[in-house]
Amino acid sequence: MSFTCGIYGLTGLPGAFQAALHGVLTGKQYEQAVRGTMSCGGCTSSRGSFIGACLGAQIGLEGIPSSWTAKTLRYDSLLDHAKKITKHHQ
Repeated sequence: MSFTCGIYGLTGLPGAFQAALHGVLTGKQYEQAVRGTMSCGGCTSSRGSFIGACLGAQIGLEGIPSSWTAKTLRYDSLLDHAKKITKHHQ
């Protein structure tokens, strides 16, 4: 994926949101899309969170690299909480 860092020359919220949407719409793999937005600099945490949430919902847990989940503090607890939240909305 060729990640576009400067979407239409916009900065701040409009640019960050459009860059996040671009990552979601063009990203085929979770890791590639998240790493792509991180390489752009700027507000990477908000873009990465948005892209990760959207692609995680589309791809599922199996799309998230196991090397990333292994390094996530309290991953099992977070996963349990996420399952409880989604159970309430089914």
